[in-house]
Amino acid sequence: MTKTFLLSISATLLLSASQTPITFEKTFGGDEDDVARSVIKTDDGYLIAGKTKSFTSDRDYDAYLIRIDKNGKKIWSKVYGGRDDDEANAITAYGKDFAFVGSTESYGNDNLSYYFVKLDAKGDAYWQKSYFRGERDYYYGNDIIADGNDLVIAGSERHLSFLSAKINPLLFKIDAEGDMLWHTYVYGKDEDRAKAIISTDDGYVMSGTTESYGHGDFDSYIVKLDKQGKKIWFNAFGGKDDETAEDVIATKDGFLLVGSTDSFGLNYKNVYVVKTDKDGKKIWERTYGGRYDDEGYAVTKAHDGGYVIAGRSETRRNGSDLYLLKIDENGKRKWERTYGGDEDDTAYDIVSTDDGYLIVGTKQTDLTRHNDVWILKVDLNGKL
Repeated sequence: MTKTFLLSISATLLLSASQTPITFEKTFGGDEDDVARSVIKTDDGYLIAGKTKSFTSDRDYDAYLIRIDKNGKKIWSKVYGGRDDDEANAITAYGKDFAFVGSTESYGNDNLSYYFVKLDAKGDAYWQKSYFRGERDYYYGNDIIADGNDLVIAGSERHLSFLSAKINPLLFKIDAEGDMLWHTYVYGKDEDRAKAIISTDDGYVMSGTTESYGHGDFDSYIVKLDKQGKKIWFNAFGGKDDETAEDVIATKDGFLLVGSTDSFGLNYKNVYVVKTDKDGKKIWERTYGGRYDDEGYAVTKAHDGGYVIAGRSETRRNGSDLYLLKIDENGKRKWERTYGGDEDDTAYDIVSTDDGYLIVGTKQTDLTRHNDVWILKVDLNGKL
């Protein structure tokens, strides 16, 4: 065998090794409930946000962050909060730093307030703040994005009045020190909630659930807002029963909403996807699912122009698995995968990577039935 041939074999083996996708399955947590709600990519891996009961002194929830490298090895984990329940629901990169948003009972008003924290790459907080308007109201912080030097936070306010409660999406912008720049409400006459927000060149697009507008009980909605939070257009989608829009992403010609529907299945929920144009007008809608309840919680762009959706699927009554669904640009199903054990397992967020997808959520243990943070890194076909 010649030296040249040996070098050729070595080069081929090195190339094959470099193209092998990284896949892994990891759980993090302790003896109590631990949940992952959001994930972003970092320079050296991923940063995951959620909540934990395992690493607190009083068995209430604290906000919980875990930073891992590209192979799933933990770099650090930290908790944030006070003596009552606190949680992180979404996280974003913010220059060289990060910021998360959630809800807190430890700080703010007497019930539940927005909770937002700015932190460095090691997880040390620069500041943490809460926001509320009414002492008796409830505030649910659901999503956060960076907008230049500022941060935009989306969630909902549950305003209590005599014998009634009104829920509206509440959007606000803060500066680098966490100080309020403006806030706005997307008003309706009934119950409406904000679940996700993304930035556009000229403003923002937000999605959620509305009872005020649409076709039935609750519908999914998309709303376009300018840079000051003023509504430009609004559209709702659904049937005679309930729909949700848990996540939204921009596409090359519009937007894609992902959630669930009760209107179009056989007495069970289905994953519900709506594709719109740039003005929020429906191009197509599709439903996906099996025999029991199926729900979509997050979506990311696929490498071939389609989309990968993460959520949960009931493979048997009263038991669910983590659910992955790949669709093409027109909503045609390409593949679907389920992962899980004998108890309830769910995916809450997903990001695309160079060689596949990383999914975070919860995995319920078989014996104690508490939840652990569950992280799956799969290849481009959704396989471990």
